[in-house]
Amino acid sequence: MNPNWQNIMHRLNQYPSGAHRLRPPCPEYRLSEVQADLGEMPSALVEMLGHLNGARLFLRNGPLVSIFGISEIPPLPPMQWSADWYIDKFTPVWRSADQGRQMDWAIAMMNYGGLIILGQDGMIREWDTSQGIWDPKTWNFREWADNILRDGELYMQE
Repeated sequence: MNPNWQNIMHRLNQYPSGAHRLRPPCPEYRLSEVQADLGEMPSALVEMLGHLNGARLFLRNGPLVSIFGISEIPPLPPMQWSADWYIDKFTPVWRSADQGRQMDWAIAMMNYGGLIILGQDGMIREWDTSQGIWDPKTWNFREWADNILRDGELYMQE
């Protein structure tokens, strides 16, 4: 199930200035180039990129989550955005590590090192980068987005 991105963007924009760093929507030509290279993206991912091309959400001593976008041409300065934290940079590395990952999409990184992966089945899983294991929970895209908003609210209140 796809999230309602208009609603999500509205909720994010209700926070005070500086609570998030939202990149503008991904240009169509970049989306087409990346899909020609890596394969057709799930509709939920394309829809997200139509609203933001990467984001750092719930900034408090660092973001709760960094959502990957598509790399820009020319690239953003490294101090402005992590050079490899893009779907088109991280996904090929992720896929090359294992044969069963050829249709996965790396879409975000949690502040504690959880890599968020959108699988070909449309489900989101979290890979613990320090322990090298999967979190047992899975979510559809809408559930994951709702969880990020809920967890972000709690994170900002701590």
